Amino acid sequence: MNTLNTAVSRVAESLDQVAQLNARYRAGEVHAYVPEALRESERSLEKLIEKHLPASHAALEAASRALFFSLPVAFNPAESVGPYLAVIDRDAAGQPYRFLDMGALLATNAFGENDPAVVRAVLESLPFVTSRYAHSEYQTVLSLRLKAELNRIAPAGIPRHFVVNTGAEAVENAIKSVLLNRVMTSQDGEGGFVVSFEGAFHGRTLGALAVTHRKKSRLGFPTFDWPHILFPAEEAGSPKETARREEHSLKQLWDLLVSGRIPRAEKSRDTYRREMDAVDEFLAQPGGDLSAFVQAQRANLSSEVVRRSQRVAAVLVEPIQGEGGVRMASARFMRKLRLLTRIYDVPLVFDEVQTGWGMTGRLWAHELFDLPCPPDVVTWAKKAQNGVLFVSEELATFFQEEKKFNTTWEGDSVGIVRLLALLDKLDLDQVRRTGERARSGLEALTREYREILKNVRGAGVMLGIEVMRADWCDTLRDRAFRRGLVLLPAGERALRFYPRYDTEPSAIDEALSILRLAIEDLVGGRVDSDVTTPPEIRVGKLAIPLDTVEIVDLTPAGFEAHKLQILAVEEERYGGTGHCRPGVRRTGRRPLLQFPLETLESTASNPRAIGIALRDRVSARLVGYALGSALENHDEEGVRSDPRFGENNTFYLHAMAVLPTVQNCVEIENVLLESLRTRAIAAEFEFLSTLIEDRLRETGPAWFHSAAILLRIDNYLGSGSCFAYLQAALQPAADPSPRAQTNT
Repeated sequence: MNTLNTAVSRVAESLDQVAQLNARYRAGEVHAYVPEALRESERSLEKLIEKHLPASHAALEAASRALFFSLPVAFNPAESVGPYLAVIDRDAAGQPYRFLDMGALLATNAFGENDPAVVRAVLESLPFVTSRYAHSEYQTVLSLRLKAELNRIAPAGIPRHFVVNTGAEAVENAIKSVLLNRVMTSQDGEGGFVVSFEGAFHGRTLGALAVTHRKKSRLGFPTFDWPHILFPAEEAGSPKETARREEHSLKQLWDLLVSGRIPRAEKSRDTYRREMDAVDEFLAQPGGDLSAFVQAQRANLSSEVVRRSQRVAAVLVEPIQGEGGVRMASARFMRKLRLLTRIYDVPLVFDEVQTGWGMTGRLWAHELFDLPCPPDVVTWAKKAQNGVLFVSEELATFFQEEKKFNTTWEGDSVGIVRLLALLDKLDLDQVRRTGERARSGLEALTREYREILKNVRGAGVMLGIEVMRADWCDTLRDRAFRRGLVLLPAGERALRFYPRYDTEPSAIDEALSILRLAIEDLVGGRVDSDVTTPPEIRVGKLAIPLDTVEIVDLTPAGFEAHKLQILAVEEERYGGTGHCRPGVRRTGRRPLLQFPLETLESTASNPRAIGIALRDRVSARLVGYALGSALENHDEEGVRSDPRFGENNTFYLHAMAVLPTVQNCVEIENVLLESLRTRAIAAEFEFLSTLIEDRLRETGPAWFHSAAILLRIDNYLGSGSCFAYLQAALQPAADPSPRAQTNT
């Protein structure tokens, strides 16, 4: 009993500490606190942690043979409270260091650390915590309590539920259910395919990967060849562009519905327009008879179209794409999507693994859209502490066959205890208030740092903020972390800002303050616009005869062999004095105009990447390069607004530079453009898009000179140069007489 007595004593001490921590947090006495030495910019974070957070470093080193990626510290839940995560390291006075977490532990925690309700529930449920039951055969009163509560909170219209262990399992079982539905109900008895959306992330199991369209997650794994369509994310301030995306996405889906991916199946645009006009008319008149409308529309479908549409097992969509960049589509689009899938009798699945249970200010995020009828399946995990699958009565039929759908554990008991302790604590008004405060602060930052941040988006406390370039995202995260703020990435160039539901206003304000300091670290401080430009040192220029220039194709191996020379060209062109005006934006010493090597490496590794470099045979030195890949691989400024995005026929010129010491740089630039064009046409691209110095449009070949200007940015990043987002058609043959000029 001595051992138990010791444990009871420790529990009592822990309870006292929890009470004190929460009292201090609610009084505004807990703050982010990390060694100031972490801010040293000249040394790597890893080296600084080794020196100044030695306990964390030792713990990570001891686990170094494990295969994992994580933040580079060891957290200590015992000293954590609210959104403040303690680490195992302490200062000289014995005080723990703490980070302020705006990632909500990957959106898994609705409320703060060491929540008294959870602590009490765990202590009261010790028998369930000490022994884990295999609930698939051995139901406990705890697992049955969970199922009873799921009855209460189930989304409207989809009352049946199935408990699993993770979000990926929930998605996997959703996929299995819709495939089995098609096997049992289609004329051909085949499972068909699931349609998902560009930018989606649904998990890392093989079935979930088939509907995930995040390159880093999916690349290299064999999986189902299932189609994806454009996710029509709302474009802030451009309703016309948003409407164009929605139309494009709906047409892509309609084509799949009426063709079933069968070659040469008829896909009449007139028929599509007639059906969508009927959908628009019905949605414009609230209170209409949905059943009668659906039946009338189905009556217009030929038996062959119905047969082909049954090859579509389901459409799977996230209400908000979390991993994809905290991107939302409009309620208008989601209503049309629901009605179109209902007409063609195709199940609609909402993946609410991340958004479910209050995060958006509604119990379920799809409630934001006021759908004409409920979805057929909703998956939930994260804050469920396990995985949950909600299904309609129709699809529930397939779960009745024993062992067809099964999981050993049916959830972890500790996770069940945590969820049950918090169910009655959910206050959606509180979620909305917390989210409004955070959004207001983020929007203020976008107004102040227009060249760095834009487009605060999301709902409730599921917020994201867009960064103008992907490499700046990493820099901002690094600088914020060094100051004690944890931010997580989303998509290619967005940051998540996920306060817990009950985060104190003072903690939100502190997080925003640290983010502001991180931005200041990135830009190197503000410079008055009237500061005199200092004298510039100019390097003597030299003309490079075109007959001494040879083309180097930057295949993956070619890029690897020449990457240091490519970086040297990039640094001299955009890191040299020509673009280093006093007001130029910087990250550390590097002007933001200059791409870092890792960004160029990422582009070179993309599918359908094309890169070329020009080498002077006399000096054996690279004098210029150009690099890019398919438009859909990129997320730079202007890409999502590109009218060709999602069509997979546009090459995006991501980076191009010529040494500033080359006197005839326009001739060299034109050779790069023409050579790139030839290769892009051979790769079956039809268009070229790019964000580039506007002067290149003026001096470029005729086909490039006639490019449409989709966006123009004066004084881009404080460089004094005008940049433009251009789109040019790639003609079958190169212009016979490029307008070469000499740049003096």
